[in-house]
Amino acid sequence: MPFFSDIKGQKTAVKFLSNCLRKERARGSYIFTGPAGTGRALTAKAFIMALFCSQGASSAEPCGRCPACVKTAKLEHPDICWVKPEKNKNIKIDIIRDICGRFCLKPYESEFNVCVLEEAHMMTTEASNAFLKMLEQPPPGALFVLITDKLERILPTVISRCVEVRFSSLSATDTKDIIISSGETDEEKAAFLAYFSQGSPGTALEMLNEDMDRRKQEILNLISSIVSDDDGACFNWDREGKDYLAEDVEMLIMFFRDIAMGKENLEKVMFDKRIIDSGMYRFFEECPLEKIFEIMERLINIKLALLGNSNPKLVAQVLPQMVL
Repeated sequence: MPFFSDIKGQKTAVKFLSNCLRKERARGSYIFTGPAGTGRALTAKAFIMALFCSQGASSAEPCGRCPACVKTAKLEHPDICWVKPEKNKNIKIDIIRDICGRFCLKPYESEFNVCVLEEAHMMTTEASNAFLKMLEQPPPGALFVLITDKLERILPTVISRCVEVRFSSLSATDTKDIIISSGETDEEKAAFLAYFSQGSPGTALEMLNEDMDRRKQEILNLISSIVSDDDGACFNWDREGKDYLAEDVEMLIMFFRDIAMGKENLEKVMFDKRIIDSGMYRFFEECPLEKIFEIMERLINIKLALLGNSNPKLVAQVLPQMVL
């Protein structure tokens, strides 16, 4: 059950929302922006729980025991419409029309009808325009919370009608502590995931469900084969999806960073000391630091290209050549 006191690393956002509740100014539309996995949805749930709590929103912290709190925590409250599209799936106009229809009715159990739109940037143009009309003439008691990590893809007219609440990446220490508190991994792997997820505990916890050790070994074996052959053009990267490629590039940057640390006798600050036993490490250990930094710079440029509109298949084709 989420409480504001449980939200780590987002003091500014939590303080602002708490003040809105204390001053009974929790009205209108909010847009939670910032990297995925940094507590935006968790904060939205804590905010709504406090708003619906039977002890009153002025306390700014829900009791966690009343029926309203229990229903909200389970997303079973009749006055909440929570939309979370499947990955890379659009939010279509039919969904917005359904929300509009629900909001035309009075709330069942509270003073508010609340709509939360995760991945709000996935609204189609038609859905965005329909949503804008709702914001321009909101039904009585309506409260909207949009969640996005791609603010630039939302209509400016929608943004202008919302109060922006910014979330930031967490520190490596906070991220590692959250990962360890899940009880699903040890400190060494938590430190690796904290770095690899770039301060996103949600992303790191998702990675725990994936076989990251296997993927790391696959990449190390592939790079070892490339450097042994001395011709990256003969190899194809085995994953072409944009998200997968971005993860692999980030892992490669981490590998080369560790190689550079090893060359400088800084093994203590390496994220994955097991890389020392790999063929990739032994090969690049003989290279000058300038060469390693050059490769890292190429990989960073590829990472930036993936954030844009680059073709993942083309990136997958050139990636093996970027590590030589």
